[in-house]
Amino acid sequence: MFVAKFQQVNSTKFSTDKNNNYPYIGEVLAGRATGTIINGTMFQREGLEPNKAYLCQNSIEEYEGKEQIKTSVISAVSLLELKGLMEQLGKAKLEVSANSPE
Repeated sequence: MFVAKFQQVNSTKFSTDKNNNYPYIGEVLAGRATGTIINGTMFQREGLEPNKAYLCQNSIEEYEGKEQIKTSVISAVSLLELKGLMEQLGKAKLEVSANSPE
């Protein structure tokens, strides 16, 4: 598990989804993550907000015959909870390897 805050990208290095939304990329604040990208439409449907801290987890799912890292939001994190989670989860670390599925 990890804590992250998210911003929507608007770079041509990324493509939009079928609803013309760019993905959101998280900045890890605490814990270890293997990916931090969330589909733009899903981010909005779930009522998530940019720059708000969220407790998240990664899982590996198969999509069109390929394994992909999925980032799921577990819950929002208040400022009062953030310090305790940072101590519990440890230093922020994003671990992306060359062999990670994209």
